[in-house]
Amino acid sequence: MNKYKKLMLLSSVLVMSKLCIASEIIHTPKLSAPYDPNAVYVSALLDLVLSKIETPYKIRYTKLPMLQGRAIEEAAKKNGLVDVLWSMTTTEREKKLIAIKIPIDKGLLGWRIPLVKKNKAEILNNVKDINDLKRFTAGQGHDWPDTEILRRNNLRVVTSWDYETLFAMLGDNRFDYFPRSIMEIYSDLANHKNNGVAIDENIILHYPTAAYFFVTPRKPKLAINLEAGFRRAIADGSFDALFRHCLGKYITEAAVNRRRVIEMENSTVDSALGHSNGEAWFKPKAGRSQEPSATP
Repeated sequence: MNKYKKLMLLSSVLVMSKLCIASEIIHTPKLSAPYDPNAVYVSALLDLVLSKIETPYKIRYTKLPMLQGRAIEEAAKKNGLVDVLWSMTTTEREKKLIAIKIPIDKGLLGWRIPLVKKNKAEILNNVKDINDLKRFTAGQGHDWPDTEILRRNNLRVVTSWDYETLFAMLGDNRFDYFPRSIMEIYSDLANHKNNGVAIDENIILHYPTAAYFFVTPRKPKLAINLEAGFRRAIADGSFDALFRHCLGKYITEAAVNRRRVIEMENSTVDSALGHSNGEAWFKPKAGRSQEPSATP
């Protein structure tokens, strides 16, 4: 074999090697809100999980922003624009998409502190239980699972298609309180000071729920790889380290043990919620300041 043929063969081998290790593009929805309080954490977690997978993947965001409902529909379509997304789980969503049943939030989305108007900061002071809460109206996103959860608990809810509009609606007295999770509310307050909102200091709503990564049925292999990568991140401690780094300060600040817990039911999802997998879930520690820890 002459030198030219050897070089051509070597070149062909190198090209084929690059093709073999070329990253697979996975599409995820561009956020519809400019200040999504979970964006940094969820993006970092997805990067972490993908780093634990041998198959190389590259994340590409959709060109246009998407509401949650639209992103789910795109992931469910045969030729949809979304491959992977994160969302609070419901039975309906688990039927449409492949759920990676490991709670990316350790259940924090089910612990909700009310945002209220700053000049009505004491509006919920006398709320002792869910019956007291029924006298007030909550604000929520139109396609959020929380909306249905609150309504099934016989609470009044006003909705909006737009996340940002909800803060203006609270400021305009369209509703009395805006329940936000521990992992969201402090960023919400920082980003919406001009709306005259404040954090209620007395109560916290709780219902069992979890946020999962969801994968399009078009890519079952991606779902298998994501779950494997996630379990490796749990096993080596990197998931817990990221969780503490991004969310630990909010858990401490929430001081759940000093609040009245309003327990609620969640009939929108299978009650198991991945608990059988033995994954870590946030559980308040009674009688002391909160740490970003969890129990099985």
